[in-house]
Amino acid sequence: MKLDILIGILFCLLSVRRITAEDVAFRFGISVRTAYRYIDELSGVVPIYAVKGKGGGFSIVDDFRLPTSFLTEGEYGAVLQAIDAYGRELPLEELRTARDKLTSCSRYAHTFDVSSSSLIIDSGPWGSTVNYGNKLRVLSECVAKSAVLRIRYRDALGEGTEREIEPHTLVLKQGIWYIYAFCLMRGEFRLFKVGRIESMIITDRSFRRRNTDELKQVFFFPDTSEDFGEVELGIDPSAVVEVEDWLGVECVGGEGSVKTAKAFLPVNAGLASRILGFGGRVTVIRPASLAQTVLDMARSVISAQTETSSHPD
Repeated sequence: MKLDILIGILFCLLSVRRITAEDVAFRFGISVRTAYRYIDELSGVVPIYAVKGKGGGFSIVDDFRLPTSFLTEGEYGAVLQAIDAYGRELPLEELRTARDKLTSCSRYAHTFDVSSSSLIIDSGPWGSTVNYGNKLRVLSECVAKSAVLRIRYRDALGEGTEREIEPHTLVLKQGIWYIYAFCLMRGEFRLFKVGRIESMIITDRSFRRRNTDELKQVFFFPDTSEDFGEVELGIDPSAVVEVEDWLGVECVGGEGSVKTAKAFLPVNAGLASRILGFGGRVTVIRPASLAQTVLDMARSVISAQTETSSHPD
């Protein structure tokens, strides 16, 4: 236990470069007095120094680094496979050189077999993913170079718009790549699905990065233009597997043949269309507004189909 805490304190120092005894006590569930004692013991083997005054604490000298041989064989393999997996999604030069550096100074480089990877990441569509990979490369380049990008984007309703964006961050959430960018047309940050970008052109203009503190909210509210809410659905047994694939098994509950799903989703026409796609095997329990939208769309489909059937070619 003590050794685990000492190692934990070391990695905290290496990552944030400065901590307080109070921080250590809170993180590892020990007293402040014990935290001081552990830091003192660690300073006997690691160059730690105290910083006095406001904002002070304990720091580690800037040039201190752990040798790569500090990694165990399992840790080395996990890092290497993660680099390879993300390298297939984002084939960046930095990832390739990082891998080369890691293998060049690791004692496991000549013995570890990564020919059969246990980690594969592929968020692209089924079939050819060449175009999808090219879009990721272009977006990554624009983020790195702060280059303004001109795109044609098709929204969930099928409407296409042309706009210029300032790409700030690539986001991978629920297996889907997004680009978090400041939209010059809307004058605000938006989250764009990479798969919905039809075309893109890198302009010769650059931009100054804006404050992106609100990015953390994006992971809970993926599109601030949508009206999000808790949705409860009734599920026919024949649709359970499909809904689990869609929302995740943790969102589906119930006993026997009675299954329901609860999830926080954008309550819009796109969601209603998705529910209609199940052909009556998924029904809306709440909210009532979504149930009404599904009903209205179903009536519209029936009306259109009836009219078409009554006037055959």
